[in-house]
Parts: sequence; C-alpha cells; structure tokens
Amino acid sequence: MRACSTTLSPRQPSVVIADDSTVAREGLAAIIRQDLGYTVCGLATDERTMRELTEKHHPDLLVVEPFLGHHDGIFLLKELAARFRRGRILAVSRQPEEIYAERALRAGASGYWMKTSTREELIRALDTVLAGELYVSPRIALRAVHEIVDRRATHPKVPNLTDRELHVFSLIGAGFGTTRIAQELGISPKTVETYHEHIKLKLGYVDAGALHQGAREWFGCTQR
Repeated sequence: MRACSTTLSPRQPSVVIADDSTVAREGLAAIIRQDLGYTVCGLATDERTMRELTEKHHPDLLVVEPFLGHHDGIFLLKELAARFRRGRILAVSRQPEEIYAERALRAGASGYWMKTSTREELIRALDTVLAGELYVSPRIALRAVHEIVDRRATHPKVPNLTDRELHVFSLIGAGFGTTRIAQELGISPKTVETYHEHIKLKLGYVDAGALHQGAREWFGCTQR
C-alpha cells in the first residue's frame, strides 16, 4: 500500500481501489499508476478495508467493484455515495452495463466501466469522472440519447431548440464533455461550444454550470 501525499497536484489525483479479484485489483492499480501517474492510496479486497482506506485517505476517486462478495452492488453504491460525498466513484464490473450502468449512476456513482472493455476506455472513464462528468460506454450513452430524442420533450423551452441543438443538449445531459460530443457528431469542439451558447440563450441558462445542471436534470426526468 502506498500512502497518499498530503499535497497533491491537480495532475495527481488520489485513488483507492476496491475489488475482490486480485488480477483486477492489481491490473487497475498498474494502469492508474503507470499510464496516468495518479497516486494509489491503497487496495482493498473487501468492504471493511475499503471503508478504512477511504476514511483514512479521503481520495479523489474510489474505483470499486460494487458486487464485492455477495453484496447488492447498487445498495453498496448508494451507501458509498452518501458517505463519500467529497470524492467521485467509478464502478468497475463484469455485470452487464445494459442492466446496471444507469442504476449505478442513479445510485450515486459517476461512471460505470465494464471489465471486458479496453485499457483505453478505462483511461477515458477515469479522466471523465475526475473531470466532474458522468461516464458510461459510448454505446450505452448514445442509446439513452436516442431514446430521449425520440420522446416528447419535458423541458418547457426545449421545443425552441433545433434538432442539432437538442442532440447536443441530450449529450450534455448524458454526461458527454465537449470533446466527446465533437467526436460523436463529427464536428469541432469550437462548434460544440457555439451550440452551447445557443442553447444557453434559448433556454435561459446564465452560465455553463447552469446549462450542465439543467441538462442533467432534464435527462433524469426523461428517464423516469
């Protein structure tokens, strides 16, 4: 176990990893340390150790297999989110994301990464969550977006948006950042930022923070 430094630069977030699989636990730690240069405070094999490490180190990110032992993974995430308010939670699991990804985010996790996915996608998930955004695989996020776009709008001013603005607004609500939206739509990040400004103006949001919050709330309403 490597102790966290008391002063961490913005480029060195602190991480606690909890997984009852030795291969997964040590593999995650290796990627986080070697590829990203983040500080791994400790590795937990069970819920008790995980709690002790998070209370001791107050890490920026908890990377956890929610289904530790025979635990109800969603209940565990809800409990962790209530106790671990100052950090972010990335759930990593073999359980199918079609069933559990949305449930994990609703429970308080900031992201859900499948262990069958790639190393590159793990790195993207870690960076996305630590940037304050939500992460699910592009496939799951886009499926949710398509469902939203096909539904009747629940925001009173959403009908004022063009089709492309609505698509961008949906992607923001699904947790996509500017770069990922640009990649998905095949446009430049600057063009995405222009759409942000148009949406803010049409929907009455005072700044980017209000836009993102409003998009997430709207996204949540459409998923009920």
